[in-house]
Amino acid sequence: MAVAAPYVLDMGWRLIAVAQPWQEDHIRRAVAHLNVPVLACPDDRGFIRDSPWLRTQLRRQKADLYYTVDRKCPVPFVYTIHDLTRLRYPALSYGDADFAERFGQHELDAARRELAVLSGNGQSGAGPVFLRYFRALNHHLAERAQRIVTISRSTAGDIKRLLGVSDARLDLVPGGVDGTVFRPRGSQEVRAVAARHGLDGPYVLYTGLVHPNKRVEWLLERLVEARAAFPAGARLVVAGGHAEKSALVRDVVARGQAEGFVVFAGRVDDDELAALYTGASAYVTAAVSEGFGLPMLEARACGTQVIGTDIPALRETLAGTAHFYRPGDASRLVALVMDALSGRLPLIPSRPLPFAWESSGSLLVRALERAMG
Repeated sequence: MAVAAPYVLDMGWRLIAVAQPWQEDHIRRAVAHLNVPVLACPDDRGFIRDSPWLRTQLRRQKADLYYTVDRKCPVPFVYTIHDLTRLRYPALSYGDADFAERFGQHELDAARRELAVLSGNGQSGAGPVFLRYFRALNHHLAERAQRIVTISRSTAGDIKRLLGVSDARLDLVPGGVDGTVFRPRGSQEVRAVAARHGLDGPYVLYTGLVHPNKRVEWLLERLVEARAAFPAGARLVVAGGHAEKSALVRDVVARGQAEGFVVFAGRVDDDELAALYTGASAYVTAAVSEGFGLPMLEARACGTQVIGTDIPALRETLAGTAHFYRPGDASRLVALVMDALSGRLPLIPSRPLPFAWESSGSLLVRALERAMG
């Protein structure tokens, strides 16, 4: 939002930012110099987006357009779809028990109530409630939205195929990397961050969530199994996404007695993340489905090599600047990581960022302008 805000204001529009409570401080800092009012949403804390407070504010502020989504949104809105992995790979989505464990039984009950409304009787199709709700919700929002924003041609193809949306209603806004933040950091800064996390040797880095499509457990398992062949002191660093809270991740580490090999860095700010990228022998991912691949672009912006799965979205995003392996080829993954940790991984020269921060902001505003008619 911060990169799009100046364009919006230059057009003479009134802009109001709505923040979740945990986002409020960050958003206020991001737009402080623009004098954009920030409203903290007090009642939208679950997976099922339903905020009477927000709907009241949209009416009270006489908003012409809302960017993001609430199914009961009382004004025209623009809907962003990053990926449709749950529809492409239903087996990788939440089962009802998993969803209830992750978000609470009350959220599963809310999804069941929403499904009853969206499907007429709540009994359409078969399978987990959450998956049926997710499918019905996306169809509903895609039909109602003024425009649909997506982040890659790969996801755009899924939206057209799975939701029946025409090209004429789609806007492509690739994720941009802020080059003022994600840039190679100096050796002193890199050493300080490495010391903070107890890193005294080479390491490969993974950042992000632990959704099933990311296959973080598979990645850890393969590298834990091969760690004896890696250089002394080599580590796998996992940052962000609270991976250490996943029972499956903890089980992989415990079974492999790999507490000294896997380093959980937890949530880090952007400057610390840029230093971790810079110091890494490579960034590594095992995803079988992605909408874009922003962390990989951030790593490349910091001068770091990327080892990624050969899937359409990453081929599109990384545009020949990564070392690819087939998603099931564990031996190729391990060989690439071994080369990276040993300093033998062929260097792919950095290129200018394919998706600039400012360009993404400009493209988003153009999409909003089209939605405004």
